[in-house]
Amino acid sequence: MDLTLTTKKGKALAVRRLLESDGPSLQAFNEGLSEEVRTKFLPHAYDDETVAKIIQRSIDNVDRTYAAWDGESIVGYFFLWNFDQPVSLLGIGLADAYQGQSLGPQMMKMLIDDARAAGREGIELTTQPTNEAAFKLYQLMGFDYLGDVENIAGDGRTLIERLMFLPLKDGAKPSGHSPKPPV
Repeated sequence: MDLTLTTKKGKALAVRRLLESDGPSLQAFNEGLSEEVRTKFLPHAYDDETVAKIIQRSIDNVDRTYAAWDGESIVGYFFLWNFDQPVSLLGIGLADAYQGQSLGPQMMKMLIDDARAAGREGIELTTQPTNEAAFKLYQLMGFDYLGDVENIAGDGRTLIERLMFLPLKDGAKPSGHSPKPPV
């Protein structure tokens, strides 16, 4: 299936699930993020072992991970961790130059559609209290703010983040698990 995202300026970005060979491109994506963006999006470590595990979890359909590509470079990375569970954990990240291009809502819609099609009950996510743009986007996409929780960043730091939940089925409830990287 051919998937694309389109920037405000009409540029099409190819989207596909991560492949085993995409590890170096995913690492380059992280390395290219500014420190400001990386403080908002560091879902896991980017060492060879962690990246290989993240990709393998997607190949095994435990998680659903996508990359948006501009040519040979990843410019967006988005996922549903624990895709094999009733409630998945959503994350989206964009390279600095692609911020503000209306790609976030498209990435979220793709993930929400995947979860619905798979019969999932709901989706959780966390966001930093200082990331107001993301918080507003998540609310626009139907997520409810549940309160603050501790979360583990990709560098091992414990952060206080906002927990949000989108029910996809009547009566759906959050997982009750502490949000954290799956590996």
